[in-house]
Amino acid sequence: MNSLAIGITVTLCAVISLIWRHHHSSQKHGVTPIANLCEDGIDEQSTNVKVPVVLSVVLFTTTLLVYSQLGHFNGWNKGVVDSNIDYLITAEINKNAKKVSEQPSNEIALLNLAQSYVDGGLYSESVQTFDTLLKLTGDDASIIGMKANAMYYRDNREMSLDIDLVIARALALDEFEPQSRLLLATHAYLNGEYEAAIEQWQKLLESDRQNFNRASINNAILRAEQKIANRSVAASE
Repeated sequence: MNSLAIGITVTLCAVISLIWRHHHSSQKHGVTPIANLCEDGIDEQSTNVKVPVVLSVVLFTTTLLVYSQLGHFNGWNKGVVDSNIDYLITAEINKNAKKVSEQPSNEIALLNLAQSYVDGGLYSESVQTFDTLLKLTGDDASIIGMKANAMYYRDNREMSLDIDLVIARALALDEFEPQSRLLLATHAYLNGEYEAAIEQWQKLLESDRQNFNRASINNAILRAEQKIANRSVAASE
């Protein structure tokens, strides 16, 4: 969330700096088109300065207004229900729902529908769709892991007993099931349980799977280890 705001601020400052640099460069080389249009009694230097000032204010104000409408500062990077689903996601949900309606036993269609519900923040609907899919596939560790993730975000990132049982079911079928391991690691990290998070990530790295980003997991482990080190330093002071 902070990185988004910082990125926008840095970009905005860079653009405004370019405006002022261009203004000073024009002044240095004697290019003053605005001054040529000034009537008697108007301070040319003041008029020239007004141009970049106005441009800077307009740019800043416009960016702020657009960001307030589209930036979703408070909701960025949060697994919560979004009542204002993007129309493209809505179209995808409708397309997948129509496919499932036409072919209720189509496992791929059901999986696509469940995933599009997740994309739209409709986690309850996603869980229900995963349940329907599991009735067709039987116990499938990957699908059960995805269901556990949908349940987790449906419950506002609370790890309930029901979710624990679903995760245990997935890991009983496949001890390296990525969705379940990553969910356990993420929840532990968010709650300051860095040792537990590292344990889950390292367990996942023990597998020979290639369907997850190993570099990202190694970076996450390094961050967690740094958190542990910082906590130890703070405790010793």
